[in-house]
Amino acid sequence: MKRLSLFVLTLVLCTYSFYQMDRMRQAQALPPKLLLLPSREMTRVMSFGNEILAAQLIFYNSMFFIGSLEKPPTPAMSRDLYYTLDTVTYLDPYNGDGYYFAQGMLSWNRSLIEPLNTLLRRGMTYRSWDWHIPFYYGFNQFYFLGKSKEAAKYFKRAYELNPENTFLPTLIARLYYEAEETQVAIGFLEEMIRNTTSEKLRKWMMVRLEALRLVSLLEHAVNRYQQRYNSKPHNLRMLVEGGMIKAIPPDPYGGKFYLDQSGRVRTTSQFVYVREKSSGSGQ
Repeated sequence: MKRLSLFVLTLVLCTYSFYQMDRMRQAQALPPKLLLLPSREMTRVMSFGNEILAAQLIFYNSMFFIGSLEKPPTPAMSRDLYYTLDTVTYLDPYNGDGYYFAQGMLSWNRSLIEPLNTLLRRGMTYRSWDWHIPFYYGFNQFYFLGKSKEAAKYFKRAYELNPENTFLPTLIARLYYEAEETQVAIGFLEEMIRNTTSEKLRKWMMVRLEALRLVSLLEHAVNRYQQRYNSKPHNLRMLVEGGMIKAIPPDPYGGKFYLDQSGRVRTTSQFVYVREKSSGSGQ
């Protein structure tokens, strides 16, 4: 019994000692810092032919650094992080983690959107099979830079690489419409409908196609009105009164077509089912 008590006491003392030593080690440990790197070209030379390994070690360092922060990185930290990830993907342009991490950490810093997009273009060149990268690039074009047509182009590439993204076709068509490319949107949807094997996706695209064809009809009517009367119509009723159309067509999504202040054809539904809008569904 005495031996057992002595063993338990020794075990407890050892455990406590190791715990205290670990606490002291953690208290004295310096927080992780981003590696101070030379130019990416010099870093490649210094890797002595081990570019992939060097890229992975530098990437892990950046991950540990961000993980150690209690607050979001400052703008200066974000710029340093960009240069680090630029070096990572320069050494190993096939490193998918570098591109994904860059998009997640840098995209919300508007001053870094263009540098980030440069990095993503590198990713699209080397990881040509990876649909995530053109998707990220398209998102940046649309959300941060307001370039709907460019966004549609890269979302289209992402969809071609992964047709399981069934939400993309109708989004792409809408972006073309926002870029005042209604006919391009119609052509795109027609081609998608011809090639899709998903009946559900075809159904969604057919509704969007019908809505865009009506938008196109109204746009042509607006142009004819302007040519005939040498002035822009103030509303769609004037198209009916001027003999351009017989009646204002109904929006298949349940909204109403109208002309905005710039004279563009819009719809109150915003191409989302009005009856489903409150529940967050639709397309």
